[in-house]
Order: sequence, then structure tokens, then C-alpha cells
Amino acid sequence: MLMDLRDVYTNISRRYESTNHLLTFGLDGSWRRLAGEVALRSALEAGSPGAGPWLDLCSGTGETAGLLASRPPGGACVISADFSVPMLREGIRRRGGSLIPVAASSSALPFPDDTFGLVTVTFAARNLRSRSGLFGESLSEIRRVLRPGGVFVNLETSQPRSALFRSLMHAYAKTAVGRLGRLLTGEKEGYAYLSGSIRTFPGAPDLAAEISSAGFSEVSWREIMLGAAAIHKGKA
Repeated sequence: MLMDLRDVYTNISRRYESTNHLLTFGLDGSWRRLAGEVALRSALEAGSPGAGPWLDLCSGTGETAGLLASRPPGGACVISADFSVPMLREGIRRRGGSLIPVAASSSALPFPDDTFGLVTVTFAARNLRSRSGLFGESLSEIRRVLRPGGVFVNLETSQPRSALFRSLMHAYAKTAVGRLGRLLTGEKEGYAYLSGSIRTFPGAPDLAAEISSAGFSEVSWREIMLGAAAIHKGKA
């Protein structure tokens, strides 16, 4: 990928959340809340392996990290890690002391083995898969920093099973996402990339197979809005 995503997120950090809400008609927020509920419930069900601290990886402005931090059981701390410092700063501006920000690449995490009971990734897997090998490296790092029996939860757009709904979703991504994103943020290249990544990202069963191949067990998924998005979870 020729484009530097760090530059993209630097340019759109102040408008990132509002643009996402507009482009998804507010659905991204409800999907994040649902993923947060799945993550919290799964961590509790895992018992001591799922206890804190927790990590929200590729956290951006910390929307999901903030959701987790607002209801942590047993006082678990939530670390918000991202490769974009401007995005982390925007998260601090919006959410204050509820976030513990750490600048980090998903393929080289600065944490010891077996540190976390829960790792969440929301709307970032498409970026990781856009560079050869990065998604696999990131999954390996997630497994490394999760303690045995800890939980990984991933939220991402997906491919609807209905051919008609899938074609409508792709048409919206192709015509509206790129144009509206550029209009709202001034970022042309980044939203053109986003539009393409939505249309080429694998469906839920294929993504589950990739997560399983990375060594996670008990991998399952839940489709949202007829498969427009999916929540995957697995155990280290």
C-alpha cells in the first residue's frame, strides 16, 4: 500500500468520529456498544484468565476503550493503544482520564507475554489486512499478550450473505463513502482507500478461518444488520 495511513489519521483525527457517525447513519456507535457488551460478557465468563488489565488495540480516539472503561468489573484498567499519536491525543481530549494511551504498532506490542485478559479491535482489521502479512503478525502479537484463556474480540464490516444487500452496500461504499468522506474531511486518498477496503474485506466465515489459523480457539462470530458487520471472538 503506497498510502501512509499515519498521515491519513493525522489529517482526520479531529473529524474521525463525526465522519464515521455520518457515513454509517450512527450505526457504528451501536455496533461498538454491542461489541463492547460481547467483550465484557466474554471476559467475565472466562473467569480469572479474562480479568484485567484489558487492551483496546488500534484504538484510534478510544471510543471502544471508553466503553470498556466505563463498566470494568473489579476495577480493571483499559489501555488504549494506537500507532497514531494525533488520534490518541484526540481521544484524551474527548475522554480525559478514562483512557490510558500507549503509542504502539499492532505488530510489535510493548507488553510482556500473558499480560491481558481481553484484547479488542474495532474497525481496524481492514487496515491491518491492507498490508501483506500485517494482519497475521498482529494476530500473533495479540495471542502473545493475552494470557492463556484470555479473550480476543474483533468488530469489522463484513460481506452480507444476500447478493442484493451486498451489491447495495458495495454501491454505497463505492459512490458515497469516498465522496462524502472527502467532502467532510478534505482527505481524498484515505476515503478512496476506505471505500475499496469495505468492498474487498472477507466475509465472516473466511475471517473466522484466519483467526483460527493464527492459533485462537473457540472462534465464533455474530453477524450484524444482515451481515453488514460482524463480531468475532476467540480465546488464546
